[in-house]
This record gives sequence, C-alpha cells and structure tokens, in this order.
Amino acid sequence: MYKFLFGGFFIPYLCISYCLSAFGSDELGVYKNEIKKNSVYTVQCFPVGWELSPAIIELNSQNQLQFSFDEIGKDIQDYSYRLIHCDADWKSSELSEFDFLDGFSENQIQDYEFSFNTNVDYVHYSLKLPNEDVKLKLSGNYVLELYQDFDIENVVLRQRFMVLDSNVELKGKIKHPISMDLRKTHQEVMFSILHPSFLIDNPQSDLTVILRQNDRSDGSQMKVKPIFIRKDELVFDNNREYVFPGNNEFHYFDLKSFRYQSIYIRSVENVEEETVVTLSPGKIRQFAPYIYRRDNNGISVVSVDERKVPTTEADYAHIVFTLPFDNELKHGEMYVYGAFNNWECNENNRMEYNHELGVYQKSIYLKQGYYNYVYALLENGKDSPDINYIEGSHWQTENNYTIYVYYHDIEKNYDRLIGFKTLNSTKNF
Repeated sequence: MYKFLFGGFFIPYLCISYCLSAFGSDELGVYKNEIKKNSVYTVQCFPVGWELSPAIIELNSQNQLQFSFDEIGKDIQDYSYRLIHCDADWKSSELSEFDFLDGFSENQIQDYEFSFNTNVDYVHYSLKLPNEDVKLKLSGNYVLELYQDFDIENVVLRQRFMVLDSNVELKGKIKHPISMDLRKTHQEVMFSILHPSFLIDNPQSDLTVILRQNDRSDGSQMKVKPIFIRKDELVFDNNREYVFPGNNEFHYFDLKSFRYQSIYIRSVENVEEETVVTLSPGKIRQFAPYIYRRDNNGISVVSVDERKVPTTEADYAHIVFTLPFDNELKHGEMYVYGAFNNWECNENNRMEYNHELGVYQKSIYLKQGYYNYVYALLENGKDSPDINYIEGSHWQTENNYTIYVYYHDIEKNYDRLIGFKTLNSTKNF
C-alpha cells in the first residue's frame, strides 16, 4: 500500500494547497475563495463564536468575523490585506474605498502564533473584522485580499464575506415537488419577501435574489425572480424551477485524535515521520435506501481532543480517501467534495483511478477536526458536479437552503444586502 502512496502519489500533496487553477478570479472578473500560495492551508472565515455559520455579519453591529489560516513552516511572513466591495455577482462594484470603508485601506496582519507540540510546524495567522484599523460603512459582498511583502500584486489568498443591512423579512418552507417523477428525489423551495417599510419600485430589475443549497457556490445556486407581486410582499413559488435534488447525507469522519480510530477511520499510522489516516472505503449509494445520519451539511470544523487550543495545537495528517469502482470513468472525473475545498473541483481533490486495486483514491492534507464530504462526478464539459451519480438523491435528506436578497441602490450605485434567511428541509417534513 505504501508503495502506492509514496510512489508518485502521496508526497506531492504535502505542498499542495486548496487553490484554484489559473482560470480564476482575475480572468473572469468574479472573485472567489482561493488560495494562491502552496504553503497555506485551513483558511476559515465565520462570525465569532459561530463556526458553522456563513461568513456574514450585520452592518453597524458589535459582531465580528473571525478570519484565519495556517502556513506550514516556522518562518513569519509579512502579510497585509485590503478589502474589495463587490456587487451581487461577486464582481468589483468599482466603488472608491472612501465610500465603503472608515480607516486605513491597507493593513498588516499582526496576530500570529506558532503551532505548539505538533508534528507539523506551522504559523497560525488570525484577524477580526471590523477592527480598530478598518470599519465597514456599506452592506453587500466583500472580498478580503491578502498579499505578501507589501506587494499588492503578490496575492496569497482571497476570502469572501458579506455584510447585512436587514430591511426585509423572509418566510418560507421546503416541500415536495408537484411533479410526480421528482417527489421521491427532490425538494422544492418556496418563500416570500415581506417589505412593508422598504420601498421596492421594480423588483424584477432592482432585486437580485440568490438561492443556495447548503450555501454551495458551485454553479448549483439559482437566481430567482418573484412569481407574484403583492402589496408589501413578493412571492417566490415556482414549482418548476425552484427544485433541487435532495442528494444524500454527507459522509463524515472524526479526526480530533490520532490515538484512537473513530468510526469510518480504518487506520492511523506514522509513515516516514508523517501521519497517514486511511478512511474506510466509500460505497456507491445511488440505489441504496435512505438512511439518516447527522452531519454538518458539508461544513468541516477544526478541533482536537486532549488539547485546549485547536488553532495552534491541532496537527496535520494525510487523509486517504478510497472509492471502489469497477472501471475508470471516461465521461468525467471523480472528486472528494465539500466545504473544506471551497466546493471546488480541482487537482487538490481530484481522485485518481488505480487499475490494479480497482479503486478511485486520493490523499488530501488536512488539519485535525470533524469533516464532511461526498463523492462527486464532474462530467466532461460541465461546470457543476453531479453528487447523485455516487451518492443518490432522496427527498428525506436534511439540507439547508440559504436566501440572499440584494437591492441595487441606484443613487449610490451598489448592491445592498437587505435580506438573509436559512430554511431547513426537515422542518415541514
């Protein structure tokens, strides 16, 4: 086995980060979460105290976002950051920094700590926003852009986040689709925007409403328009379009300790001074009956047992994923898929087929914690992966549906984020 792992498969991934390919934000004009330096790992951004929540805070509140990342090694780097205001499509709004910021437009990251009592040395960098150096004046989409050695062209990573200025109320539910052929496999979303104290003259042109399943920004999201326009209410109930595959519950593994093998972990070994964790082989669940199991809807959390400070005391390991499959697929590529990789399909999570063993396999370098994932097929020529091909799809699956409401302020020429809501699929089932 280790001949397979280290013979051209395992070692290269020690220094591979979760970055996008060259076909990324700069070329498309769309900013994405991305890492551009191969020694940087475990980028996180969430409201302080709410690790499982989207990276969103209320405008002019006391809440802050916690941003952090690790860099493998012992050397401290000079990192600075700037903030970019974006429209609803994550393209630059072209606003001046004076319009959306109070404080300095460029600042250094000064909070860092060295890993403690870990096999892998790393430096943990952290930042809270807003802070004494910079405050946010407008709602909407933002990108934190980190660069090195005071060189704005030397971008290390980009991270999305949002600022909410609540002006509308959202109500909705998840239900069975009307179409009989989808009732056992899909879920339909219906909701309303209530705006009694917020004037919306032309909702068809002034609003951008984004609907996501489990907050995935991978091409499966929908831009939706109201079906009925009533006084102070916009109704979104299109039973032909607002329908998502229910998919299946996520696989998970608990890596909070290297001292014992928790469920779905086959072995924890030390190989050439590196920790290698081999997971139990996956299974094709496409035609299997639905089985409920509690998960985080794709979100992963850094955590460690027997230690007090996960940020600096959690270690890194090579996690080996295995999916038995009779033949190598010719019409697409197989991926290990989840929020840990920004819902991306790239070389960092693409599985390789081993003809001798008859399996797809992948080794991914991860920090200790609790991880969710699925196996997904990206067909040739497609932009969004197919989860159902391996995992199957069921109407009973527990999913979160997140709604973002943007209003284009014509006077100030930017997209305000005026509404946000998460609906859970099991509430009405």
